[in-house]
Amino acid sequence: MTLRVAVVTEFCPPYRTGFYEMLANKYEVKIFFCNSKESWRAYGDFDYSELSGYLFRDRYKITPTVFTHLYRFDPDVIVGAPVEGFGGQSSFLYARATNTPFVLWTGEWHLPLTTLRTVTFPLIRRIYMESDAIAVYGPHISDYLVDLGVEEDKISIAWNTVDTGQFSTFNQDRVADLRKEWGIPDDASVALFVGRLVKEKGVKYLLDAYKTARAVSEKPTYLLIVGDGDQRTELTEQVDDDHDVIFTGYINNESLPEYYALADVFVLPSVVTAEFREPWGLVINEAMSSGTAVITTGQVGASCIIDEGKNGFVVPERNEAALADRLAEIFENPTMASEMGVQAKKDSKLYDYERMLDGFDEAVQTAVVRSKNNG
Repeated sequence: MTLRVAVVTEFCPPYRTGFYEMLANKYEVKIFFCNSKESWRAYGDFDYSELSGYLFRDRYKITPTVFTHLYRFDPDVIVGAPVEGFGGQSSFLYARATNTPFVLWTGEWHLPLTTLRTVTFPLIRRIYMESDAIAVYGPHISDYLVDLGVEEDKISIAWNTVDTGQFSTFNQDRVADLRKEWGIPDDASVALFVGRLVKEKGVKYLLDAYKTARAVSEKPTYLLIVGDGDQRTELTEQVDDDHDVIFTGYINNESLPEYYALADVFVLPSVVTAEFREPWGLVINEAMSSGTAVITTGQVGASCIIDEGKNGFVVPERNEAALADRLAEIFENPTMASEMGVQAKKDSKLYDYERMLDGFDEAVQTAVVRSKNNG
């Protein structure tokens, strides 16, 4: 018998649609979206409902109809996410009230120091402890949960990923056109950042590290900053009129493969703040799938898929000197950078939707068994 699985979550970002479609091929699935974002409404070929509600405290959206929708769907298993959102919390409470097996799907590995999170942590901790199973993005989250006292044998790793096929192919002519468009010489080494221009992404440390690496490079170098955010003005002022640091603004997802292919190295220098610790960093999956070497910090969840010195490097957060050293090493060793990119592309295939689904399915089956045994 095919299990009826309800997934109660927040948004539908473009990188989730392929996974949800695979999930729908395995189970009788319905996805309930408890929040919406105009740029993240990439619904695909699967059954879903977008629930109405109202905002509380800026980002916490309350959708009371989730209970009614779950009752009507009558699932065999409920998957709730995120642990800090109304969808994850309300679906857990519904599951407990109806004795339905519950899987928590989470990417969190720290407690943000906000009033709302502090007040709701007792409920969050209860969800961790009482969930029948937990599907996590990677081993860093498993370690965090075990440290909190969660039973390790109910945790499954559903590796967080993207559609690797989308980024493994690109238009070589378009790559050449991008070099001309941005005025980048053919012999120049290129470092790339893709993401929001906000404090927690650590871009200011990348800019300073790049200046140091550029100063010791014997060949021309460029840094492409792809994305937008509330720090853009501050960051552009930080580089003055440096012609080799280029802020492209927002680039749509379909055009990103050529940007990754253009780069010798991709850098995600995220840092921990009082409110944020990078749950994963899917841009690392994208870069690796494109065959680009990666430099990131140990505070990025996806750093766990970096094989040090083989497909990339992991440096300490906020350490401009360490980051500069690795950038300089890439700039001065194009053969090494190319070999690391080849290995990155090979390794990216280990973290695809199939493997993510395997971990997800393991969590669902664990929830069914544990719920039955505990019932």
